[in-house]
Amino acid sequence: MTKTRRCVGLVALALIAAAVLFAGCGGGGDGGNGVATGSVSGTITYAATGNPLGGITVAIGGISTTTNANGQFTLNGVPAGAQVLQITADAARDLVIPPGVPLAVDVTAGGTTQLPAPVQMVDDVDSPPEPPS
Repeated sequence: MTKTRRCVGLVALALIAAAVLFAGCGGGGDGGNGVATGSVSGTITYAATGNPLGGITVAIGGISTTTNANGQFTLNGVPAGAQVLQITADAARDLVIPPGVPLAVDVTAGGTTQLPAPVQMVDDVDSPPEPPS
């Protein structure tokens, strides 16, 4: 009987050790690759009206998402540190971010970095055609 109890105790101990070992793998918000990550949240609006823009693609590196109907987005799993947002609308919408708008963000490991103000998109102004000669 003592051998059986000892065996059951060793098996239980081995299972607990395995659970503790595997619980530590991939945790800590680093996506399992050892890189500390965080999230970035914000809103995209149309500069002329202030209305939110849904369906706008927001990306940092290979991580991307699309704004919801309220113009809001959250990018998860973004590497911590200095990053640059890439914001694009589909070609049919003809919208751009004006030159000089800061798109740099400092991502906090384990936290969510909220953009301080909505990013505003404007109509893309094409160059007028050359006059006939």
